[in-house]
Amino acid sequence: MSTSGDRRRERRSRAREEPQGRFDREKLWTAISDAGPIFSLSGAVIFVGGFVVYITIPELRGPGQLLMALAVLMLLTAALTNLGAVRSAIRARAGRYAANTLIMVAALTAILVLLGFISYENSYRLDVTATRQFTLAPQTELVLESVAEPVNATIYSSPTDARHELIRRQAEDFFFEFNRRNSRFSYDFVDPDLTPAQARRDGVREYPTIAFRATESERNPYLLTPQFFGEEFTLAEQDLVSALLISTGEQQKVVYFTTGHSERNTNDASEDSDGFGLARAGLLGDNYIVRTLNLREVEEIPEDAAVLIMAGPRNSILVGEREMVERYLKRGGRGLFLIDDAINTQMNTTFAKFGIELPQGNIVDTASSTVADPRSPIIRRSAYNQDHPITRQLDDTFLTDSTGILSTIERAPEGLPPNPDEINIRHIPLAHSSLFSCITVERDATDCSDEDDIPGPFALALAVELVAFVGEEAPELLPGQDPTLASMIIFGDSDFASNRFYYALNNSDLFLNSVDWLAQKYDLISIRAKPQAFRLLVIDQRQFDFIRYSSWFLLPTGLMLFAGIAWWRRR
Repeated sequence: MSTSGDRRRERRSRAREEPQGRFDREKLWTAISDAGPIFSLSGAVIFVGGFVVYITIPELRGPGQLLMALAVLMLLTAALTNLGAVRSAIRARAGRYAANTLIMVAALTAILVLLGFISYENSYRLDVTATRQFTLAPQTELVLESVAEPVNATIYSSPTDARHELIRRQAEDFFFEFNRRNSRFSYDFVDPDLTPAQARRDGVREYPTIAFRATESERNPYLLTPQFFGEEFTLAEQDLVSALLISTGEQQKVVYFTTGHSERNTNDASEDSDGFGLARAGLLGDNYIVRTLNLREVEEIPEDAAVLIMAGPRNSILVGEREMVERYLKRGGRGLFLIDDAINTQMNTTFAKFGIELPQGNIVDTASSTVADPRSPIIRRSAYNQDHPITRQLDDTFLTDSTGILSTIERAPEGLPPNPDEINIRHIPLAHSSLFSCITVERDATDCSDEDDIPGPFALALAVELVAFVGEEAPELLPGQDPTLASMIIFGDSDFASNRFYYALNNSDLFLNSVDWLAQKYDLISIRAKPQAFRLLVIDQRQFDFIRYSSWFLLPTGLMLFAGIAWWRRR
């Protein structure tokens, strides 16, 4: 019985006997057969290389496919020209094992590909972080559902800058979720150094910058520049949602800061100052138009004022100015009052009409305050009103040199109703001090030992809703009409929202949530930044040595042991 080797020797002998210069198919077949091992090895290497090129370099997928096709052709040629050897190898014991292994590998690969396709078509992400930092807020999902026109976000960043890479990852995490919930939203990444024309078209002058463009409108793109703190850029979910709303043409509401009474300076953005520049930047990030208003220069507060903010006035507010504020509230206005001294500024005169008084002195809270200063009360989660949207999701905040807020309605002085809930005014405490607090007029007091101290607890922030002013009849309402004529929030402190303390704990969220509630932008209250939990693995030297040496020796030793057992059983 002849073998494939004998047949090849016969073909070589006949090839030598035939005349030279003629094309001989037998000689060609013999050459191809002899090159079978080279074809098979080269084909395997070329196939692997083409596959790697195909999956790693999108621009070279065409050449990658050609390489894989060439490799398959080489492998088929080697197999067809050496069928006998292939058949003998398959029939042998080692060949059967190899064939079974190849079949199992192919089946496993097919299953993995099928699972990958199914998961790609039905993707689902599970957020297992402690603070759910990769889960979109419910209001963000509602905003995305309401987007009716295509919006594209272009992230301009340098791929060689590590700080820019952080913004790229953060943006991709958010935008992937945006796209999953609304396919009209798309995003891409651009290096402005490689495509300067596109950067100039979108008006990008610095980066990292994200340009939001409504592709079907003629509006200019809205540019969002991530905030820079220390050595890193940060990107917040509410900033992205606000930018998305602005790019689709949402009407911006106007916030007015009063001036003329030595209020906080909204143009001062120095981090260690008493200005309100950072608070102003936060409002701009929430899609507000921020303006200043000198009450002595106008006859009435503008009609477009969504919220009037009085931030830490030091000088007396005149009668005509206070009456202007009252008329604004009567028209349904909304005000945020951050008052450090309600007596010298004469604001207690206005607050008295709402059944409110801010007494002279500061709060001392020995049970809940900063370590070095009992005059800086910390508001814990348990001290918030958990039923109010402003404070429902807040974590700790703190005030400094704050006074308490008293409700004079409970004492029922002349001209005030006995029960605000039954007539036209409602007081809603947002946060309160502890039972071990008091209001003291002593400047250096750190406890509540003086007999003139007013014992607590006190409201540290108070929301007020009105249907009519005290002493006036409530207006008649149409069916379905909002019964609230005006709303305001009062703080006995303005320092907590100053640049110096704006980013301390959750002070910025407390300020912005208050403005959003007054402006009736309830969506943004639920989209505040989630804290990132950094968890450290604390181990001693003995535990560290165990982890190190077990990873070096235990795993390899175990693999060698199982391999030895398998070899012994097959022996």
